Amino acid sequence: MNNYRIAREFCFQYFFHLQLPVFEVLKGELKKDHKIENFRHNLNDFKASTNTLLSDEGNLYVEKQITETIKNYDEIETIISAHLKNWKISRLSKVDHTNLLLSVNELCFTKNAPMKVVINEAIEIAKKFGTQDSSSFVNGVLDSIANKES
Repeated sequence: MNNYRIAREFCFQYFFHLQLPVFEVLKGELKKDHKIENFRHNLNDFKASTNTLLSDEGNLYVEKQITETIKNYDEIETIISAHLKNWKISRLSKVDHTNLLLSVNELCFTKNAPMKVVINEAIEIAKKFGTQDSSSFVNGVLDSIANKES
């Protein structure tokens, strides 16, 4: 497994836990308080609790993805909502929602990798953490967004 795959999976796991109701206060604090040191402390605690080892490059990727996703959260939600067919964002599973949040951030804002790579990685995360239908659902939404972005 390459460094970016490990980093993307860690981003997914970290952001998934932020999506849980018990962490709404923390997510709100991270959203309004862009002090990177507070964020790094929380991120390092989570990394230790999951026994995740990342390269320096992986750590930088994770920090950028998480902070940018939180910063662009409302706009990302709007983009996702616009590409859901006969579905509301509130009805998405937490797994699919989290995967889409991070992937759309990378597709539309941070642009760390080519669109095909981002979509493929999101599909792999959906296969690993989601339901049987998650990968095709995520693929459809991201493909629709990518076609509009290109």
